[in-house]
Amino acid sequence: SFLSQLPPKPIGAPGTKPQDTHSTAKAVLLCASGKGGVGKSTVSVNLAYTLAGFGLEVGLLDLDVYGPSLPELICLPSVQVMLNAAGRIVPLDYGGVALMSWGYIQPGEASTIRAPIFAQIVSQLLTGVEWGNLDVLVVDSPPGTGDVLLSLSQTLTIDGAILVTTCNNISFADVLKGVQLFEKVEIPPMLVVANMATFSCEQCGHSHELFTDSACTKLPKFLESQGIGLVRMPLDPLLSMTPDRPIPPLARAYPFVRNSDNEGRPSWAAFNELARRVLQQLLAPSSGRSGGSSDRVTLKLRAGGALEVRLRGGELRALAPCELRATCRCAECVDDMTGEVKIDKVRIRADLGLRATAVEPRGNYAVSVSFSDGHCSLVALRALERLTGGESASVVPAAARSTAGAW
Repeated sequence: SFLSQLPPKPIGAPGTKPQDTHSTAKAVLLCASGKGGVGKSTVSVNLAYTLAGFGLEVGLLDLDVYGPSLPELICLPSVQVMLNAAGRIVPLDYGGVALMSWGYIQPGEASTIRAPIFAQIVSQLLTGVEWGNLDVLVVDSPPGTGDVLLSLSQTLTIDGAILVTTCNNISFADVLKGVQLFEKVEIPPMLVVANMATFSCEQCGHSHELFTDSACTKLPKFLESQGIGLVRMPLDPLLSMTPDRPIPPLARAYPFVRNSDNEGRPSWAAFNELARRVLQQLLAPSSGRSGGSSDRVTLKLRAGGALEVRLRGGELRALAPCELRATCRCAECVDDMTGEVKIDKVRIRADLGLRATAVEPRGNYAVSVSFSDGHCSLVALRALERLTGGESASVVPAAARSTAGAW
């Protein structure tokens, strides 16, 4: 596999030293949707198993804590999720795919979890599962454009997003929001899956369009203008079937793409098309894969605590640490509710002795910068462009203390 020749990316807590990395992946894929009920988890599961059928080592992470779907789609016996000697979660295996979901850890329990505990659970799922060395990690995110996507983009380097929707106007509006969010957090949108787009009659063989409103024409035109591919997934009654009891993986009964009886069905062909197009984009030189590209903004720590920004295209520009520190918008520096600035920006900008002591990447779109005064800021890469005059459009700096998140 050409994918196996790509350099591995660490999966773990931000700032982990390479020698301490417990898991890696050649590619990390995000499967997202603007709203629930469009079949995102079904697409995630069958995409993961299709990729595994190509001979790849695949992991599947369900990040939906309040409504996990993976335990319903991949029904496993009641086994306790184990921790290894290092205190990390050991993923479950079914049919050669490594699986993890909060629904396996707390099976059958309604999750009434307050936000701080919720954030800790998401962080543990993102960084505390020992996957080993994967070719592909597929992340099934909760629907919407909330905190989980921001935490994900700050923690892992995502190679691309697959947005699942249906061809109606309400869902089309969510596609627009999803693409806008991906642009903000520097996650390249790879493909949009128009789920349940058609229904193929098994009696006459005719394919029927299930949605007839204006989104059927607007969605392809919008995606073409954005350079985003479209895969039309047909409705299939067999695809929606879920097991009511665990079945041994050797039976190859589920998920849908593992069952050889389903070969030749339109939805089987659609999943193979989706997987092939994902791999093509991952391997294409112009795919914009994360890491190392001259089209990405980077921040480097230089001798004496100086900072240097490499803009898109490779141009280098110096950035004074005192200027970057003065733009911080974390809860200690700016009141979240009123917008009141709580620091003396004039005094900070005049402190030419202020130095940067550490710079660490945070996922796709931000860097964490520690300063000699003890402060730590999370700064969006697009904000660095603005600060150094590398972006003509007005971009609000998005910096926040790393312990409190960003944006």
